[in-house]
Amino acid sequence: MAPAKIILLILRLALGGVFIYAGALKIVDAPEFARAIHNYQLTPQVISTLVAVYLPWLEVLAGLALIARRLPLGATLALTTMSAVFLIALTSAWLRGLDISCGCFSKEEHKIQTHFPQLFLRDAALLAAAVTLFLAEFRRPAPSRQP
Repeated sequence: MAPAKIILLILRLALGGVFIYAGALKIVDAPEFARAIHNYQLTPQVISTLVAVYLPWLEVLAGLALIARRLPLGATLALTTMSAVFLIALTSAWLRGLDISCGCFSKEEHKIQTHFPQLFLRDAALLAAAVTLFLAEFRRPAPSRQP
């Protein structure tokens, strides 16, 4: 196996695993995740609650699809989009001086005293991995269809 393929495999498994893990934690503690979302002060409470209910399932499904290579272009697009939105929301909170729990990994992040540079780097790394995988999938030739 070529080194580039090994790197993409590692990225795919790591990114898929991170999103499955994070989504599963949020599913278990949806009320706390809804509070974390609302603390960003970007959405009304009802929207925060809806996002807290549905987003974790999307994270888990997209992570599973990425690892299983089912609809890989769609999975990478979903993970890239989510990673970009997470980074934008985090940057917005940072610029507005909010001291919030990130909400990314549920119970692990109940501490206040947000370390924005560390969270920013983590989210940027996730976005970079997602974009790399998306571009690799986008450039991959479509499977030939046999009649």
